[in-house]
Amino acid sequence: AARAARFVAHFVGNVNMFEGKVAERTDKTARITGATGAQILVENAGNAAAAGADIVFAIRPEKIKVSSKKPADGVNALEGEVYDIAYLGDMTVYHVRLDDGQLVRASALNAARITEDPLTWNDRAWVSFRPDAGVVLTR
Repeated sequence: AARAARFVAHFVGNVNMFEGKVAERTDKTARITGATGAQILVENAGNAAAAGADIVFAIRPEKIKVSSKKPADGVNALEGEVYDIAYLGDMTVYHVRLDDGQLVRASALNAARITEDPLTWNDRAWVSFRPDAGVVLTR
């Protein structure tokens, strides 16, 4: 638990936190349902994340993709609106307000940005991430 606390302390202010309850558990994955009913699928949940447990999924901004279209696989794809954009040299940081109100911070290297998919303020957008892209912490 101390290691997990250090991890969070190291990234405070620069990490997205998805809070919820473990709705379903398999050997490798846990399905987490948030307070608003939004669901995400996570890996690396460890033994602490038993069904019904309150957990937090912490994920760094660079591990989150932003797109104007829903990702084809639909895994961990959450819809919202572009709230703010910051251009920081070689990186762009997007703040997307999800439909459930949560603010998600995602960053992308400008070289990797898709010019055919230019997102701007107030656009509808999808954020998505891989089930193994973050760390599961117990509350």
